[in-house]
Order: sequence, then structure tokens, then C-alpha cells
Amino acid sequence: MDNLLVSLTDKLSTPAVFPMRPSEVQQLALMRTETVHCGPYRSRVLISQGPMQAAKKALVLHGWGGHPLMLAQAKDILLAQGYEVYLPFLLGHDPQTPAPCDFPAQCQLLLTLQNTFGAFDTVVAHSAGGLITALSASLGFRFSRLVLMSVPASFTSLLQHYLRQNHLPESYLAPLCAWYQARFPAPEMPATDSLFALGDIPALILQGQQDTRINPADAWKIHRQLPGSQLALIEHTGHLGVLTHQRTHYELNAFLRTANADPEKRSHYVGSH
Repeated sequence: MDNLLVSLTDKLSTPAVFPMRPSEVQQLALMRTETVHCGPYRSRVLISQGPMQAAKKALVLHGWGGHPLMLAQAKDILLAQGYEVYLPFLLGHDPQTPAPCDFPAQCQLLLTLQNTFGAFDTVVAHSAGGLITALSASLGFRFSRLVLMSVPASFTSLLQHYLRQNHLPESYLAPLCAWYQARFPAPEMPATDSLFALGDIPALILQGQQDTRINPADAWKIHRQLPGSQLALIEHTGHLGVLTHQRTHYELNAFLRTANADPEKRSHYVGSH
């Protein structure tokens, strides 16, 4: 591996995390938190529960370089629908415990969260968080419905974005994919173009039409892999704007109401076989 490729893998494993706004710092200070240990790493998990005893658990995952409170509005919608909501910092993303950490370890984080808190009914994930969810499903991570916001359709697509972001030639894609492939528990996982073939589960795919980080065509690729999915293209918004767009909130509310009204689909779990 040449020096430039080594530098790129190091950079990928050490994301530049978005700083929290003062209001987010205040909100974080008021939330219940628990710390889970995952190998040499620690993850702080923010936990929110409404006034009534929740029967359902939702996991909310931010993207690479993000933080949990970027999805605070999705959290509030889930709370209103009766969920207990878990928002972990991806490994290496917590400003209290910064550490280099690559994608394979994030899959172990999701399995650790499942072992600690029990199976999650619903996963809401943004960007790379959605890809980590799909990768983890093949390792036994369970859920029965899925919401994806501006998620890359494949690991290759994600790495292509990083190459463009760092102004590197496409020739680095193959060795970069090979380096990551060798690090995953199942070597074929990141190479496949059908990571989201998760069965006929209720799924909502939200994609900003002006997203310049993840190609909106990826949303269509995921939609075709999930026969039980709905696709909503959110107008006049991009990669981060999809998190706070009014139509995103409308679609999420409608999806959760419909999915929760179907007891047969509630009993089906991805990763249960």
C-alpha cells in the first residue's frame, strides 16, 4: 500500500466530527446516558423515553463525522409514536473519547447495543449509519422496520464519495475496497451490491434531491432491493438538510403510523435467521 493510500485510510478512520451547537450541548446534558464497551472502544448512548412506558425500542444512527443530536427531530417523532429511543455516538465520534475507528468495528457496536438493550424494533439511520446497519444485519443484528436518510447503496459508493471529497483518482477505489474487505468478519460483505436485500420489511427511504455527497441514484438502487419499501425524494434539500426538512418529518410520521398498525409485519425481524 503506497503512502497516499495509507494516509487516506488513516483519514477515513479519524473523521472530522461536526461540532455541537450550544443548544445541542444543553440538550445532551439533560439526557439520560449509558456507556457501552465494545472491544477497546467506548460509546456513549443517549436514551429518551416518553411519559408512558414504551413497548418498542428505536435505534437512531448518525452518519460518518456526525453526532446523535443531528437527528434530534427524528428522535422527537419516535418519542411521540411511543418509542424508547437510543442514540449512540458511533465509535470514535464522541468528543469525550475520540479515537481512530473504522467501519468493521461499527458493526460490532450495533451487535453490542443489541446484546445490552435487546432487539430494536425500528432503525432510523442517516448516510453511513444506514450502510453500517445493512452490514450488521448479515452478522445477526435484528430489526423489523427501517428508515434510511440519504444512504449510499454500497460500500463502493461510499468510498467513491471519499475519493471525490479528497480529490483522488478513481484508480484508488479498488485497493481501498480490498483493504476494507480484508478487515470485515465476512470478507464478501463490503464488496456486494445487494447489501440492502433484507427481505420484505417495511422500509422508508428518504433522499435529498440536491444531495452532492451521496448520489440520489443510490436511493433508487436501495428501493429496488427492498420490495416493502417506500421512496420519497425530498425537494430543494441536500445531504444534511434532509434531516430537518418538513417533508421528512411528515413522511416519517406517516410511515411509523402505518407500520405500527400492522401486527404481522411487527413480528418479522431482519437478522433473525
